[in-house]
Amino acid sequence: MSDDIQDIFKKKIKPPEFKRTIGLFGATTIGVGSLLGAGIYVLIGAAANIAGPSVMFSYLLCGSLAFVTTIMYSDLSRIIPKSGGGYTYAYDILGSLGGFSTGWFLALGSILASSLYAIGFAEYAVSLFGGHLSEVYIKLIAITITSLITFFILRPAGNNKFNFQNWIVWGNVVILLLLIVMSVLNFNVDNATPIFPNGFKGTMGAISIIYISFFGYQLIANNSDEIIEPEKTVPKAMKLSMLISIALYVLVSITAVFTVSWKELASSHAPLVLLANKSFGGNGWLIISIGGVFASLGALSSTLLSQSRQAYTMGKDRFFPDFMGELNDKTKQPQWAIIIGGVLVGVVLIFLDLETIAKVTNFSLLLSLLPISFALRKLYKDKPELKPKSKFKRYLPEISLVINLGLLLTMDIFSLAAGQQLVVVGVLIYFFYSRKREQSGREGRNIVLKDKTSFSFTRKNKVLVPVANPDTQKKLLLLSSVLMAKKGGEIVVLAVKDVPKEMGFYEALSDAGETLDVIKQSVEFGKQNNINFKPIIRASRNIPLGIVNSAKEENCDLLIIGFPQHSKEYKGTTFEKVLKTTNTDVLILNFKASFEKFAPKTIGVYVKNSRNLYLMLMTATAVAEKENARIILFSYLPTEYEKQQKYKADGLIKESLEHLKSTALYSLELLKSNNPDEEIINKSSEFDLLIIGKDYRSKHKSLEELSSFKISREAKCSVVVVKTAKILDKISQSI
Repeated sequence: MSDDIQDIFKKKIKPPEFKRTIGLFGATTIGVGSLLGAGIYVLIGAAANIAGPSVMFSYLLCGSLAFVTTIMYSDLSRIIPKSGGGYTYAYDILGSLGGFSTGWFLALGSILASSLYAIGFAEYAVSLFGGHLSEVYIKLIAITITSLITFFILRPAGNNKFNFQNWIVWGNVVILLLLIVMSVLNFNVDNATPIFPNGFKGTMGAISIIYISFFGYQLIANNSDEIIEPEKTVPKAMKLSMLISIALYVLVSITAVFTVSWKELASSHAPLVLLANKSFGGNGWLIISIGGVFASLGALSSTLLSQSRQAYTMGKDRFFPDFMGELNDKTKQPQWAIIIGGVLVGVVLIFLDLETIAKVTNFSLLLSLLPISFALRKLYKDKPELKPKSKFKRYLPEISLVINLGLLLTMDIFSLAAGQQLVVVGVLIYFFYSRKREQSGREGRNIVLKDKTSFSFTRKNKVLVPVANPDTQKKLLLLSSVLMAKKGGEIVVLAVKDVPKEMGFYEALSDAGETLDVIKQSVEFGKQNNINFKPIIRASRNIPLGIVNSAKEENCDLLIIGFPQHSKEYKGTTFEKVLKTTNTDVLILNFKASFEKFAPKTIGVYVKNSRNLYLMLMTATAVAEKENARIILFSYLPTEYEKQQKYKADGLIKESLEHLKSTALYSLELLKSNNPDEEIINKSSEFDLLIIGKDYRSKHKSLEELSSFKISREAKCSVVVVKTAKILDKISQSI
């Protein structure tokens, strides 16, 4: 078993990594594939409906404005050459809230954009066969192709998928170039008059529809960990793919409005088919439908691939569930990030129409750009040496912020209202789920030393046992196994490796010999005593916080820790800090008998109040049933007690009996004393094990002054001190 633990440990401290196989051509292909999709094949009709023939200026203006942001992104990608794109830039510079805000809207935008591309594929695939289908069937085709692309991306990482993508992306470029050349021969100036039927407002209004067309360059950065020399390649690929796409968008829009009436474009589901039929004759629909299929496939594939890399990065940073931040050992792919992305695209396709998808996509993508401007400004302020020499570039953050904020404000009321709802959802997810997880992830990292972990839809009881001292670990593990034998559930054994601030977690774990030895000893003990554990080693910058956060991450109901042997060890120790910060129920074990001789036959339970009562009795009955021991429930009244005090004591005894659901024998004792602490210490000689509740101190009272710890130190028998967390604290921990 120890050898197995060693092997698993070596394997997990070197998690799978992406291979750098993508060069400048491949990176540019990802960008062009994402850029030349629905933006021209599907959305030009919707944009023409708003702008009329001036839609060509809409594309030129939108592309020019977006290129400013491209330059900003390319500068950040040079300075921070890591996967995750805009999310990573914002997270590294602005921290938790800035990173999540950017990542949340980038993730939404990518999912929604993929839905748009899937619909584009369906529309053009249907037109390829000369048919027309209802919206339901179009969406069914879109969901089917999304599933197929998702399956294709799940295959092992390497160059094969990019070879396929090269054909469809650059095949689309060739078709568009051919369409432009042939359409020039059919120009009719009358089609482009009046050029501003809805005024300049219409020209600007179309931008809110087509902005998604100029977003794909950002997706290149999501793949930085797979790109060769990303600090050089990613900036070049961003600018190159953007310039290619702007040129093609503007040229296609010009030829479209001069060749076909803008009203015809506005009323068509596949507007470029009309252009192709006039340019190529009767078979034009076939050529452009092939181009539309290529464009949509390229955009869908690029976007699904890149969004999975961003989701994977956010999973590693623990904003998203942990499993989304894992690479499959065999395929080197973030399989859950890919699968969930594909599923969410399907959900969007089922519930939203094309126009809604386009508007909400644009809102999400525009909003995701705002924190990036603040991030670059902060970077220039904190590190003046990184400021570019060009004055234009120095003011890029401000220019980009004004542009994107201005574009955001041009959106219609529906887009802003729908976007506001997404903001609310994001706020709820961040503050009630992601924030605490991300903070825990920055403090430390858990390595589960099991090849496979079991999954169940029903929640298990869990006990966390931090082990560090070889003298006490067996006793802690024994008590945890006794409790789980009665209650059922899982025992989590934790060893914490202290990590200096300047050192990485995995780097520190590579030298975790002593910490790993403690886990091995625990596992060997479990094997000898037929006890199953879930062994975890945690790299942590703060040992007490590491224990507390592990209890949260594992959703543990109970924490079992050893009692300090000397009162001077309380202040400032791991023990004290854990008790102060944890919102989990705690058992504090002070074993005074040798491990081999501990077989309690008499268990005393001091009934003082109802707060700790259930956990005290659960512990007592579990030990009593295993050891065939007798339980003595006892309480104290003042020597001169009043009637109400007696009634209260009777009520506690009655409540104790209601909780005492056990086959163990018991007896009750109601005693008199004005100094119950001293009486309990004296009476402890009658017991083999004493169970008491932790009293709750005032702000100015130290741990060593608490009566429960005084009793634990001075008692003649082994003692378990019980601390039950408040209900509100438990709810707070769960969210």
